[in-house]
Amino acid sequence: MKIRFAAATAIAIIVLCVIVFTMPPSESYQDPDTFWHIEVGNHILQDGKVPHTAVHTFYGDDKLPYVPHEMGFQIVIASLYKAFGWAGTYLLSAVCLLLLSLGLYRMMLVSRKELGFDSRGREPLLMLMLLPVIWGIYEIYFTTRPQMISAFLIVWFFVFLREFQMKQAVRYMILMPLISLLIANFHSGVWPVIIVFMGMALLESLFTRKLFNRRVGWKWLTVLLTVGGAGLLNVAGAKGVLFILTVTQDNFNLMINEWKAIQFNSMGNLTATLMLLTFVALLPFSIHKRFFRFEFMLGIFFLGVSNYKYHLFMWLFVLYFAAVVIEDVPGLRRFRLRLGSAPLIAGLVLGLAVNTVYNFQHTPQPNSFKYPVKEMDYIMETFKGPGRPKVMTLYGTSGYVMFRGADVLADGRQDPFITDETKTALGWTAFEQTINGFPVYVTDLVKANKPDFIIVTRKNASSRFYSTWVKDYGPAVKTGDFGYVFRTSPEGAGE
Repeated sequence: MKIRFAAATAIAIIVLCVIVFTMPPSESYQDPDTFWHIEVGNHILQDGKVPHTAVHTFYGDDKLPYVPHEMGFQIVIASLYKAFGWAGTYLLSAVCLLLLSLGLYRMMLVSRKELGFDSRGREPLLMLMLLPVIWGIYEIYFTTRPQMISAFLIVWFFVFLREFQMKQAVRYMILMPLISLLIANFHSGVWPVIIVFMGMALLESLFTRKLFNRRVGWKWLTVLLTVGGAGLLNVAGAKGVLFILTVTQDNFNLMINEWKAIQFNSMGNLTATLMLLTFVALLPFSIHKRFFRFEFMLGIFFLGVSNYKYHLFMWLFVLYFAAVVIEDVPGLRRFRLRLGSAPLIAGLVLGLAVNTVYNFQHTPQPNSFKYPVKEMDYIMETFKGPGRPKVMTLYGTSGYVMFRGADVLADGRQDPFITDETKTALGWTAFEQTINGFPVYVTDLVKANKPDFIIVTRKNASSRFYSTWVKDYGPAVKTGDFGYVFRTSPEGAGE
C-alpha cells in the first residue's frame, strides 16, 4: 500500500508539473489592456497619487474624469515590469494561478462537505477534474489583467462564505472583509459579485431559518456590515465598487467584443460551448434539492451565457457542481486512493517554478504583427517634442501606443472617452472614433483631432484609402510589420 501511495503521489506531481510547464506564458503579454495598465501604474508610482482623470490623452492629463477602479493591480504590475521587464509580470500570473488552483480545490472539498460526502481517497479524481479547468482559465483569461487577481480572491471569498454557513467561526468574519477590501482596490468592477453571493447565502439562511438563531443572526449582520464597509475603502469610494454602472453607460461597452453575447454556434467559440454543455450536463446530478445550489446555479448560468467577460465565472465555479457528481458514476463509487493536497501543491509549485525560470531565460516580447512595435520605434526616435507625440490609431492598439510614450485619442479605460467633451468628428465621442473611424473616416478624424502621426494597419490600407492618405499627408514615413505611419503635422517631423 505504501508503494502504491508513493507511486501515485509521484505520478500526480509529475503530471501536474508537466501540464503546468507546458502552459506557454507568451500570450499573457499580448492583451491590449496590459500596456496601459502598466503605464497608468508608472504614472501612479512617479506622481505618488492615483489619477482621477485620464492621462496621456489628446486632451491633456486633467480634463477627462476617470474612475480609478484597478489601482492596486496597476501598481503591482508596473512595479514588476520596472524591476524585471516582461518576465517579471509573469511572476504575478504564476502566483495568481497557484492561489486560484488551491482555491478551486478547496471549493470542491467544501462542496462535498456540504452534502456530507467524505473526500478522503477522492483526491486523485478531484485533481483530474481540476486540471482542464485551470488550463482553460489560464489559456483564455490569464492575460495579465486585474481578473487574474480578482478570480482567486472571488473563489476564496466564496469558499470562506460557504464554510461560514457551516460554522460561524470568527476567522471567516475577518477573512471575508479583508478579501472585500482587496477586491475593491485591485478590481472593484467585480466587487458586486461577492455581494450577490452573500445575498444568495442570506436567502439560504432565511429559507432554512438559520438566520432566526440569535447567535447566527448577529454574526451575519457583522459580516454584512464589515464586508460592505471594507468595499467602500477604495480611492474611488462608492463609484469604484459600482463601476459597472459607469462602464455600461449608454451601452458603449457593447461595442467591445468581450462584452458582446457569445455566439455558441460558432466554431471559434467551441471551448465556451463545451464548457456550457458540461455545466448543463452536471446540474441534474449536483443540485441535490439544496436551495443554495439551485439559486447559485441560476446565477452562474446567467453569467456564463451573458458575454465573454462574464463567462469566466462558469469556468471558476463549474467545479463546485462537478465535485459531487463522481458519487453518481458507477465505476468511481468505490475508488479510493488517499493522497492529500501535498501532490497538488508540489506539482503546481514545481511546474510554475520551472516555467518562470524558462520565462526569464526566453522572455517573449509583444507581437510586432499585432501591435505597432516598429512603427512606434520610428515615431519615438524621430519626434523631437515638445511633450509626447500625439498618435492616432485603432482602439485595440492605443494602449500599446500610450505605453511606448505617446498621447492617444482614447485607450482601454473607455469611461473617460464616452463623454460629450470628447465629441469631435461626425459627432462621435473619442471612443466611437477609435472603434468606428478606421479606415473610412481617418481624414475626418485627423482634421478634428490634429494628431502628429496616424498608424493604420496593412488591412485598413486598401488602395482607395491609401491613395487618399498619400495625397493628404504624403508617402508613409514608416512601414512596419503592423502597418503604416503617416506624419500629419510639422511637429511630427520634429521641426
